Amino acid sequence: MSDRIVCDCMGTSLEDIKNAVANGAKTVEDIKETTEAGTICCGCDCEIEEALNEVL
Repeated sequence: MSDRIVCDCMGTSLEDIKNAVANGAKTVEDIKETTEAGTICCGCDCEIEEALNEVL
C-alpha cells in the first residue's frame, strides 16, 4: 500500500519516500533531510530503512 505512513510524527508516507528517491535520495539520511521523517523521535528509523529498500 503506497500511502502507508512511515513516520507518524511528520506524517511521511511511503509515497513521500518514493518521491524523495526519484529526486535523488539514496540513503536513510537523505530521506531524513528531504522529508524530515525520523527527525522528532527517531522511532521510525527502521521503517524508513525498510521503505527505502522497498523503493530502491
